[in-house]
Amino acid sequence: MIDSATTRLTDGLFDEDVQILSSPLRFRAEDLPSAEAALVARAVDSRRSEFATGRELARTLLRRMGCEVSELLRDDDRVPCWPERVVGSISHCDDLCVVAIAPSTDYRGIGLDVEPDEPVKEGVERIVCRPGERTWLESVPPLERPRRIKLIFSVKEAVYKAFYPELRTFWSFQDVETEIDLEAGSFKASLPEGPEVREIEGRVARREGWILSAVARRR
Repeated sequence: MIDSATTRLTDGLFDEDVQILSSPLRFRAEDLPSAEAALVARAVDSRRSEFATGRELARTLLRRMGCEVSELLRDDDRVPCWPERVVGSISHCDDLCVVAIAPSTDYRGIGLDVEPDEPVKEGVERIVCRPGERTWLESVPPLERPRRIKLIFSVKEAVYKAFYPELRTFWSFQDVETEIDLEAGSFKASLPEGPEVREIEGRVARREGWILSAVARRR
């Protein structure tokens, strides 16, 4: 059974017309259709389990939307080949996988990221954080800053995943600047040139040892 207690982690990340599921990494490559299993045939066991769980969650959500998909493959950029009327995002880390999908008639893209709510290594902020974000970090106690850097990392990952399947443009962490409101569970991200908007809003949560970040691009 795919639905599990972990689904409460995702409450409020998206509006109700976006479907989302989460699960521990409980599936194996042997559970997959042959074409999917071939994509991770040479991967380590943990990667095979991540991939298998993501595909099984995605298939469950697609069935709920009336899309019977026997195989969910990926393109040359390793982006899942969603059915034509669907946009979606898959994220996994450690022992958790989360998948979200939405109708492409209403959404241009979905971005989702899950990370352990743990501190990053020293020096990561030089890669991830812009000056305004460093000012935000300076407003909290030093021991909390490495975990806030992980928050910024996760939010930027979700933003990137919401846009990349359409734009096919690589953004660095320095290309996106965020303003995070932890009390509201939300953020704003300023974007580089390329998409039709210069700013996007999203949601972020810290729950039960996880950071979950979400972006939905409505049409």
